[in-house]
Amino acid sequence: MTKMKTTGICSYCKKEVKKNARSIVSHLSDCEISKKSNKEKVSEYLIILIEGKYAPEYWLVIKAKADITMKKIDKFIRDIWVECCGHLSSFSDGYSKISMNWEISQIFEKGHKIDYEYDFGTPTEISLSLIQEIEDTDDKEIQMLFRNKEIDFTCDECGEKAVIICPICLYENRGTLCESCAEKHSCVIKSGEEILSPIVNSPRVGECGYTGYEDRYVEKYFPNGII
Repeated sequence: MTKMKTTGICSYCKKEVKKNARSIVSHLSDCEISKKSNKEKVSEYLIILIEGKYAPEYWLVIKAKADITMKKIDKFIRDIWVECCGHLSSFSDGYSKISMNWEISQIFEKGHKIDYEYDFGTPTEISLSLIQEIEDTDDKEIQMLFRNKEIDFTCDECGEKAVIICPICLYENRGTLCESCAEKHSCVIKSGEEILSPIVNSPRVGECGYTGYEDRYVEKYFPNGII
């Protein structure tokens, strides 16, 4: 599938925001995301951009408590974007692996990207970077701030809205299908409809039969309902 630019939706006010640090930081200062009372206990948080390494049109921005471990970031990414069969995963700084037990405040600094890989057989590769450090009174360890607006794909065969993808054709940068055309797709005729996967808002779309998250695992990350 062709790379594209996508805007993000704010989890609090539902406004669209451009994917750049300036727009994100500006919105943080204007939205209720950053509103806090001086009477409440203040904690340190990191604002982190998470994006597909080779599919940057898929992106998230989270607010994460500075003293949580990388293991909790791993669980978040699994819950919201990649978990399918309990595959192994790892973080690295480009040179060496990063321990899942390290606190995120030990890892993230502006100007450096952290790599994440889920499933070493059919990998989904993700990049993480620090946008800003803030103080807040939120008691949640990880909170979703922005998520890329869901992408509308068209059927390769008829041009209507696509809802299914063929993982075989995906590697040839095609294979998005509507339900009607999926029934007549050559790969389905040859191998059966079991090979098809739903189009989901994730850089793992079409990989290893990934079908998206379960609401019960991600509700806790969204302040005003899942977007």
